[in-house]
Amino acid sequence: MALRGLDSTHAIDVASLPVESDALRKIPQALALRYDILSVSSDGNQLTVIVPDPDESVTLEKIRFSTGMHVRALGAPREAIRARLNSIYDQPVRLRNSGVVLSESPAVTLANDIMRDAVRRNASDVHIEPCASGGRVRQRIDGILHCSKAIEEEVYAQVVSRLKLLAGMDIADKRQPQDGRYNIEIAGRSFDARVSSVPTIAGEKLAIRLLADHASSPQLDQLNIPAKHYDDFKRVCAGPHGFIVAAGPTGSGKTTTLYAALGQRDATSENLCSVEDPIEVRMPGVAQVQVNVRAGLTFASALRAFLRQDPNVIMVGEMRDHETAAVAASASLSGQLVLTTLHSNDAPGAIERLKELGVKRRTLAVGLTAVVAQRLVRALCKRCRKARSIAKDGAREFRITEGATVFTSVGCGDCAGTGYAGRLALFEILFVDDVIREAISSDAPRLSLSTISKQRGFEPMLQHGLQRVMAGETTLEELRRVLTIGYA
Repeated sequence: MALRGLDSTHAIDVASLPVESDALRKIPQALALRYDILSVSSDGNQLTVIVPDPDESVTLEKIRFSTGMHVRALGAPREAIRARLNSIYDQPVRLRNSGVVLSESPAVTLANDIMRDAVRRNASDVHIEPCASGGRVRQRIDGILHCSKAIEEEVYAQVVSRLKLLAGMDIADKRQPQDGRYNIEIAGRSFDARVSSVPTIAGEKLAIRLLADHASSPQLDQLNIPAKHYDDFKRVCAGPHGFIVAAGPTGSGKTTTLYAALGQRDATSENLCSVEDPIEVRMPGVAQVQVNVRAGLTFASALRAFLRQDPNVIMVGEMRDHETAAVAASASLSGQLVLTTLHSNDAPGAIERLKELGVKRRTLAVGLTAVVAQRLVRALCKRCRKARSIAKDGAREFRITEGATVFTSVGCGDCAGTGYAGRLALFEILFVDDVIREAISSDAPRLSLSTISKQRGFEPMLQHGLQRVMAGETTLEELRRVLTIGYA
């Protein structure tokens, strides 16, 4: 072939360069497109490729690992390589001007199908898990995991390797947990796929979080905060300084609430900053920083840097350690509004959790403005929901009137037989006034703090949940799933 006499001193005409179909088959399409690799010829155990930088070791090592061959790399402009690759690959993957069709491997096809199906069903997460007969795929839809398909044993490891490769992870390392990410476009929509791998005794398990690249910023009035608290919460979000904490377990919508609070501010006249992991929604006018622990960029270090940038509002994606908590609480005393999330079961418990993280109680008493705790429950499908009267045991459990009308899930075509469609939030909001500040400052125990808060108008989350049940928006079963409910 004419290429064999070519070396790196020649200007390569990529557009007209002959390409061997056998050489093209040796490199997976995803790898070629991700790293701009044009595989042009093979001779025994040597593969000749055209790449933007023939001295770039990471790309060459990926080619060697993928093919098991020695690699001869020649350089050409990236734009020229991409143009040629675009002219070669089509759907189905076709080598033009040759009549040769390069069908994707079963593992590649299956991996693509898994992600397309997850997007189609609006799944937030995809779990790919090993089992005795191969593997299974589960999708988290409206907060609940559902089995979607089985994976045959002979292709399970290949599917895992395919997704790890796309995410920039080391496919040779199957003994250490890894994290990676990649961008995926499906049905005209772009998503950021965050991939986490964990080695188990049965094989590698993947969890993939899907985040829409162009997700819209939520509005405060769309969260359905209890009407009696909405105006007060909106007021503290618009305040010149303070400390607002959104509390709840993972996946309870805390970050969405903070985005909505941040969205109340004027990004034109104010300096708005956030440090997050991951950045779920891109907000125009907000300086958003992605945590990168390997590079030394942590929540605490980014927060300290922001304090030197004349901020008006700082959003801290998660309160994880003493340093971050201490700096954030102190910042609220120096003229900034600080928004953050915290893992806690309820609003009074969040105050105890902040103390455990080392925030001084006097700093907390002065700086803390409000704590909003929340959960997400599934919303009833309005087409198939069914009314029923609550029985004696249920009335006693929830402390409501026996015989009251509530709704239950049934299942229909609109909700894929689940009885639910979408999710809604339950809230409880503790506003910190002078009486509660005194209780925090005097280190009042949690039980006393809860009692004082209720006297000041605080309503536990169960009350909001029951309001939504009586309105036919969700079910008592959903309240049981997300809340701890005891008998009187």
